[in-house]
Amino acid sequence: MPLIDRLKYGAAGLGMAMLSSHAMAADESHFLIDTTGDLAALCGANPEDPNYSAAIHMCQGYIIGIAHFHHALAGELKEDVYCLPEGDARPSRNQATAMFVEWAGSNPDSAGTEALDGVLSWAAAAFPCK
Repeated sequence: MPLIDRLKYGAAGLGMAMLSSHAMAADESHFLIDTTGDLAALCGANPEDPNYSAAIHMCQGYIIGIAHFHHALAGELKEDVYCLPEGDARPSRNQATAMFVEWAGSNPDSAGTEALDGVLSWAAAAFPCK
């Protein structure tokens, strides 16, 4: 399915989930970020994990890259998949990362989906457009 179609339809029909959090081990295979589960493992890496620094930076860079890509495509499509709040209501990188990990933990069926679809599904549920 083309990326534009995934942006349009990948986040449809999802609700906000109950939150759960726990630290995960990030191993080298997660850095390929093939799935939402891989990204969640990086984003939820235990601070004691030797891969923690690389994992959290890879996670946040990936999510920010998707945000920039979404912003660029949303202008072309004339439609947003999600809408971030402004000012003090806007989450920090660490808050957004924790929110994504909690969403992924509450939505185990998303673990095998493409990471892009997982991030957009989470963002659409967490930050719906009015």
